[in-house]
Amino acid sequence: MSERTYMADTPGERRTAQRPPGVTWIARGLALAFGVLLALALIELLGRVAVGFEPLPGWAQDFNNRVGYELRPGETYTYASLSGEFENEVRHNNRGLHDVEHTLAKPDGVRRILILSDSFGHAREVPLEQNFARQLEARLNQDAPPGTRYEVINLGHYGLGTTQEYLTYRHEGRRYQPDLVLLGFYVGNDVLDNHASLTAAWNATEGVEAPYYAPDSTLHQPGMAARRRILSWLRQNLFLVHTLAGGLPPDRVEVGDPGAVTERALRVPMGVYLPPDETWQQAWDITGHVLAELQQAVEDDGARLGLFVIPDRRQIDDDAWEATLARLPDLDPAALDRLRPTGSILALAAQTGIPALDLLEPFRAADERLYFPIDGHFNPAGHSLTADQLAGWLDASGLLEASEPS
Repeated sequence: MSERTYMADTPGERRTAQRPPGVTWIARGLALAFGVLLALALIELLGRVAVGFEPLPGWAQDFNNRVGYELRPGETYTYASLSGEFENEVRHNNRGLHDVEHTLAKPDGVRRILILSDSFGHAREVPLEQNFARQLEARLNQDAPPGTRYEVINLGHYGLGTTQEYLTYRHEGRRYQPDLVLLGFYVGNDVLDNHASLTAAWNATEGVEAPYYAPDSTLHQPGMAARRRILSWLRQNLFLVHTLAGGLPPDRVEVGDPGAVTERALRVPMGVYLPPDETWQQAWDITGHVLAELQQAVEDDGARLGLFVIPDRRQIDDDAWEATLARLPDLDPAALDRLRPTGSILALAAQTGIPALDLLEPFRAADERLYFPIDGHFNPAGHSLTADQLAGWLDASGLLEASEPS
């Protein structure tokens, strides 16, 4: 046991005292912990200084319990394809949209069009001025009546299904006072995104965190698990944790690894081409319910709702279709119908009374490639054709005309 000797009160007298049990080890432990924390703090500080660390929160995405996910305002990063198909600078505006700046208040003489969509509307693969929303605004204003200006506001956000897009409109989109709302429906996975068990199966997770409708039309808003919130915060905000977790440089996001999509994951969205079983029929029924809810909300706000159907590239590109079947040889080609997902969503739109634009035939008739072959999203030509088709359809359908007061 450690001893400590010190001078006594009486001259020439020395006394020896023993330390209480465990004090030495506690002191050493505290000193070691302090040293480790100091070393980690120095590494964190040096790392931030050396690389300018300012990590993006999950590709500049935050969890929002009411909507599912939202984009952080003002974030800037490089979005690049691992295969070299694109490399683009992305910046979110002051409302967290991948768009130019817009005020919430609608200016006089302006007719506003609000676009709800997933990653096809988000369009991080191409420069901002090339996405279909910006091109649509330019085309509409070329032939705008005197005294009228069209403003297209793009709420496109990767990873959202129709349910999250509807909630985005309820909590954010309607604040822009749109005259017309256009919902972009991607047949490749939007109906899948609307069903919790299909979403979990596709992502190999036990459950989902974003809000979803159950088959009985009950809205569930589960929220992000506390453990994941803590781990996510640590990775997003600490240089050391971010580095140890294998994070990319914080100002760069790389996508498009062909090996990242397993056969198991690829099989799930292919269900949209098969006759629907009970689960897939539930997914379509939920989708129809959400469309009706969105239509009611838009009409209650005195606006109109239109829908445009975005084809899956497997419907357009025979090589992409055959490559998918080659990876899933047990699928019976005779049971698969490449037109089925488009026909199903158009039928739901007709039942709900929502005007719809089908992009499948114009895309099939195009002479040039419209999708990035590996990434699978629109390339500049795909965005341009979409803008052309939307502009022509809006003019012919009368959706640009002022709606009747309710």
